[in-house]
Amino acid sequence: MNNRGVIQGVLLAAYVGIAAFAWWVAAGWNDDAGLGFGLAVGAGVFFALVWIHEAVSARAQRRSAAAALQALAKSQGALERKITRIQSKINDVRATVGIGQGSGGQQDVVGEMRVIRGLLKKLTDKRTPGAADAMTEDFAPQIMSENLSPAEILDAIRIGLEQNRVDLYLQPVVSLPQRKVRFYEVFSRIRRDDGTVMLPQQYLDVAAEAGLIATIDNFLLFRCIQLVRRVRRDKLEVGFFCNLSRHALADQEFFPQLTEFLERNSDLAEALVFELSQNDAEDPVIAPRLAELRALGFSFSMDNVRALDLNFDSLAERQFRFVKLEAEKLLSDQSQATMAIHISDLKEAMKRAGIDLIAEKVEHEPEVVGLLEFNVDLGQGYLFGEPMPARDSA
Repeated sequence: MNNRGVIQGVLLAAYVGIAAFAWWVAAGWNDDAGLGFGLAVGAGVFFALVWIHEAVSARAQRRSAAAALQALAKSQGALERKITRIQSKINDVRATVGIGQGSGGQQDVVGEMRVIRGLLKKLTDKRTPGAADAMTEDFAPQIMSENLSPAEILDAIRIGLEQNRVDLYLQPVVSLPQRKVRFYEVFSRIRRDDGTVMLPQQYLDVAAEAGLIATIDNFLLFRCIQLVRRVRRDKLEVGFFCNLSRHALADQEFFPQLTEFLERNSDLAEALVFELSQNDAEDPVIAPRLAELRALGFSFSMDNVRALDLNFDSLAERQFRFVKLEAEKLLSDQSQATMAIHISDLKEAMKRAGIDLIAEKVEHEPEVVGLLEFNVDLGQGYLFGEPMPARDSA
């Protein structure tokens, strides 16, 4: 029996007791009526108590039902407001990415559905960290902001080299549209005594003038090899782009040490890609050096592309597997008007030669939508992740 049944039983027993008491009093007070009068009084008291109880219970139930209806109406109102806010956000995103009416009021259904699928995936899926996320630290050290003299920068470089403070930073290269990390580009940062870091653009000119570029590249490559070995040990399916400068490749002392080091680590060639600018890649002075690296099984990527009149078959023969182009230049109408080849044809020409196109410096969602229209399947930029310090250990 539940609590409500117990209470009802107790109340019923109380009412019977009160009625019996009334009967006893009435029977003893009126000798002429006797027992009949007492029964009438007792029954009247009992039914009066039951009626009062039912009336009070019904009133309580009405109040409870009214409160429940009010709470339901309030919840419904909150739900309607939430749906309105979500719809407003979806409309804002649709406006941002440029979904609208085409010519003659007809919608571009294919393009719209593609974007909507991506938006729904972003709105409904919670991104779960992949194994590759374990490669970087979850913080960004402060970048040096003060303007140092060349002598002060050179001093900071030398101290950083002497105290092994040339740090490795990684920026992801992701597949599109899944945004799964496929590669990392490796950058160097020099950490100062105060914990701030110097970016390459802040120290490269001074380092080049002092003949220290090859030494910095040596540090970078050594750390990168360590990282690739750790990745292979942890069975993470990612590759790495490691920048090599013309200074390092042309250095008469550094390059023999480089080739010897790489020959001992040639088993890592599948996961390590050397990146050069177009100017360096086309420099006849370093062409024989690239051939030596190619003979060891290593491949290359080209960035800082100044002109797109490239012979992709020739690049593929020289083991260039990737070409990086800025997303903004790929998508701008002005750039496409001056390009010798349209981006869609460019992508197909590269694909036939076995070269992958990577759109770099992707910073805005609408750029991703445009890149997907041209079937660009690799992207890099701050939208997908800024360069972050590599973890020293797994």
